[in-house]
Amino acid sequence: MSAVIIPWNPGEPPWDRPYAADVDAVRRDGVVRQHWTLSPGVASPVVAVRGMEVWLVILTGPPAAQGLIGHGILAAVGAPGAEHVTTTPVEIDFDALLPYGDQLPLPRLVDRVPGVLAAVGRPVVIDGTDEAAMRAVWREACLPDAGSLEPAPGSLPPTACTRVQANRFERDPEMRRTVVAHRGAACHACGLDFEQRYGLDGDALVQMHHITPPEYVDADYDVDPLVDLVPLCPTCHVVAHSRWPRPYGVGELREMLARSGFLSGTALTAEQLAAEAAAARILGASSDPKDS
Repeated sequence: MSAVIIPWNPGEPPWDRPYAADVDAVRRDGVVRQHWTLSPGVASPVVAVRGMEVWLVILTGPPAAQGLIGHGILAAVGAPGAEHVTTTPVEIDFDALLPYGDQLPLPRLVDRVPGVLAAVGRPVVIDGTDEAAMRAVWREACLPDAGSLEPAPGSLPPTACTRVQANRFERDPEMRRTVVAHRGAACHACGLDFEQRYGLDGDALVQMHHITPPEYVDADYDVDPLVDLVPLCPTCHVVAHSRWPRPYGVGELREMLARSGFLSGTALTAEQLAAEAAAARILGASSDPKDS
């Protein structure tokens, strides 16, 4: 499917809210919708179609500020209201926005997608090789969050993805870092310590479980990560959410494990196993009847 490159001048942004606020909103909620106007070049609704991917690129201003900064999907395309209207109003669901200053540098982008320079002053449509190259550049630059099972938005074509609702409190990276810093990276149900099991990068694998009943969470609810969230391994997290509408609590998960005969413990290292074998040999030798 074709994609459209939209040039953006941060000095005159057609943005509904401050850009920095939407960067935070995308990180927190997964998507923000913006109203935009496509100038001639992609004005025809036949070209600009719902579901088309959007790449937001800064092509003006200081060279250091130019580059690829966002990805989204055309959520709605409105036909011009009269024949003399030469622009097309659209609505874009942005699912990835980089902070201003962190954009993918334009020279690196142009090296892989030369057609991006045609977007100076107006949007352009890309497909085929340029579309694939744009996705590859974005995929290399935008890694998914640590421990995430989903690729970064824009890394895969729309036909390979589907959008699902998720608990944004459990996915918020800032809250996650706060919980891990105070509670550690071990599962609070089964005790699996990711850092001990998988090394220094292991704490990035533990997931967050929202323990406050969903019926108490509304638009005015202020989440306290140290009260409302606890670390769980992916297995225990799935079991917790296997009951609806109120998930299993950590205490209930521990009861399940106890009833199943689960015994918590740790895996022995090769050095520890060798030490135990040596100790067994020593004890065996000392109990030899010939020594008495």
